[in-house]
Formats: sequence, structure tokens, C-alpha cells
Amino acid sequence: MDSTRRGLALRAIVTTLATASLAASCAVFAQAYPTKPVRIIIPHPVGGPGDIPPRGFAAGLTQVMGQAFVVENRDGADGVIGADACAKAAPDGYNICSMSNGVTIVNSVVRPKLSYDPFKDFVGIVQTGTLYSMIMATPSVPANSMAEVLALLRAKPESLTLGTYGAINMAAMMGQFAKSRLGAAFYPIPYKSASQALNAALAGDVQVVGFALGAAATHVKAGKMKALAINSDKRLPAFPNVPTLKETGIDVNYRSWFAFFAPAAIPRDIVRRLNTEVAKMIADPGFKAKFLTSQGLETDFPTGASPEEFAKFLIEERDDFTRLVKVANIPIQNN
Repeated sequence: MDSTRRGLALRAIVTTLATASLAASCAVFAQAYPTKPVRIIIPHPVGGPGDIPPRGFAAGLTQVMGQAFVVENRDGADGVIGADACAKAAPDGYNICSMSNGVTIVNSVVRPKLSYDPFKDFVGIVQTGTLYSMIMATPSVPANSMAEVLALLRAKPESLTLGTYGAINMAAMMGQFAKSRLGAAFYPIPYKSASQALNAALAGDVQVVGFALGAAATHVKAGKMKALAINSDKRLPAFPNVPTLKETGIDVNYRSWFAFFAPAAIPRDIVRRLNTEVAKMIADPGFKAKFLTSQGLETDFPTGASPEEFAKFLIEERDDFTRLVKVANIPIQNN
């Protein structure tokens, strides 16, 4: 073997050894992680589907990974406060966040001056569940279906009150679509949270409201509210007589989902480790019943899927919501 060939062979060996060493180091690093407590920022209020499931995951991760996963609620400004804190946190795996599509996708479309870019400042770790909602009316409303509600509003605009919360939510978008596309205007009454809007409806202070399917179903079955529509792709077996929003002429196929994210520069091996551990919990029937199904969350794809599959889903979601903003004439916020 001449000197040139010996040199090339030597470089190939060195490169192979270096690559193997790097891979081994990454594997060791991933197995060693975490070596101190991990903070989970939640830009949602305490209680409910945006808070209870990540607390369940935090407890599970603490148990299997040997370090405390500590929840920190930082609610406010439609999730902007908490998301901004997460985006600016150290990308070392010790700062992650559990956020909804409202905080990520929706804010990125309707807030041009947003302080963070979900597609540049975050990396998606794993989706943890999809939240279907039900539009309901109080028993006193003189209508028993969404078709009757819309007919009533066309005849008497703003004669029914609609409980909304925040700038973007299922009820608000349904109301905006009904007004701009169907000529049926609700009288919106804003509340600070979905729970407050629901409580107002149960107290008779507001007449129509949207809420997470799990809790909503309980109130409907108890006769405290009347089901008008569900924001699913098809009718649900538990409510075969309740139409989807699209069936009623309201083309707002929007539903909330939640997922773990991290600052974009987090080591990829940590993303995969967290994805694997969270996916295991999602697949566990006991955990799913206690922390997901109980909150009205379903595990439709891409819940529990790989980071790569979730990344593709995020792009599709952004495109779909951009279309919805135009169709429903949802206002852009310039503040």
C-alpha cells in the first residue's frame, strides 16, 4: 500500500472512531439526563385539560427519570407570557413547556408582533392529546338544535349571549363564523377562562357556551345543558344525535391539542428520551384514563408520535389555521 492509500485509510479509521465516540457520548449523555430538577412551564391556568395532564406527566417523569419535574404555571395574555419565558430559557433540557395549539399555532397566525416564533424558537417533543369541545345551550334557550339557534339569531340578532374567553377559542370562532358567514350574530360576553364561561352558563348568566367534551357531557347528561354541536370530524358514538359543527353549516374545524415543547437548541437526544418516556405513559391504559380521558382528551394521531411526525403535523396545522382565519374572518391582533 502506497503512502497516499495509507493516509486515506488512516483518515477513514480516525473518522469512524470519532463518529462512534460521538454517538457513544450522546448515548451516555441521554442516559445520564437529567442530573437535576427539570422545570415544566405551563402557560395555562391551574386545573383543567391544560394543567392536569402535564402534572400527571411530571409525576411520571419524576418517577422514571430519577429527578423532579417541577410544574410552573405562567398564565396570561393568551399564553404569551409563559411561552415567551420558555422560548428564552436555557436550551439544556432542564426547561421544557406544555402548551396548546392556541399558544403556538393560533398566536403565530393572529399576532404579527408575537415575541416568539413557534417554528424557530421551539422544537416539538411530543403531542399529548386532542381536546374535543361541545357547544351547549342552557335549558331556557328557546331552541333545541344549532339550526334552531341560528334561525333565532337571524331573526333576532344578538338575542342570545355567548360565553367566550380569550381572543381565540372554539366558542369565539364559532360565533365569528356564524356572524360573518351565516348572518347569525350572538352577543359575546368575555370571561377570563373556559371554566368561568361554563360556570356562568350553569348559573344562567350566559346562554350558549363551548367547553371540553368530558365535562360538557356530564352536564348534558344531567340535564343542566343542551348539546348543540361537537367540533369533531364525525359524530361521536356517545352522542350519535349531536351533529358536528360542519354539519350545521359552521365550517370551523378547530380543536385544541396539547404538547410538550422545548427551546429550539435543546440536544436532540434529550428530545428523543423525553418523547419515548411520555409516549410510554400515553400508551398506559391506567395513566390515560386518569390524566387524559378524564379531561376530555383523546389520543388521536399524532399523540405519542415521533418528534419528526409531530413537526410535519405542526406545519399542516399552521396552514389549516391560516385558511380558517380567512374563512371565518377572524381578526388579526396588532398589539
